[in-house]
Amino acid sequence: MLVWVVISLVVFSLLKLLVTSLPSGVVERLLSRYAVHAKVTSDQTNITFQGRSLDDQRTSEVIQHFNDAIFIERYYIYPGDEERFLHPNEGPAPLTMQTKLGKHDVTLYLFHYDDHVDVVRQFTHKPKKKLTAYRLRSEPLQTFHSLAHA
Repeated sequence: MLVWVVISLVVFSLLKLLVTSLPSGVVERLLSRYAVHAKVTSDQTNITFQGRSLDDQRTSEVIQHFNDAIFIERYYIYPGDEERFLHPNEGPAPLTMQTKLGKHDVTLYLFHYDDHVDVVRQFTHKPKKKLTAYRLRSEPLQTFHSLAHA
């Protein structure tokens, strides 16, 4: 009995040591997999505003500002309430980003307001088209309408 206690203590101690001292690359990969506000790359992204594609310079600017934005809070979307998030009654026209996050095709709708940016993320090739909504703070994205016409 004492032998099993000692062996289990050694195994759990090694497991604890392994988990608490993972390399930073492994930790970053695990955290990015479950991040709400994931980073977007420009080579896999198509951005449209009011039905028109943005040029390459504006696209890279928007992606840079999106990646640098500060995550504020996540919204809970109740079942049956998805349409209210995708097509709000009032507010600005959304900036639409079609991109790839990992293995999944995703459409991001960015609704810019004066004090924040609402993001609605929709997985396009899933059976239920899962939605996630959250709020960001980014001065350049909040004033995107003036940036688009500059």
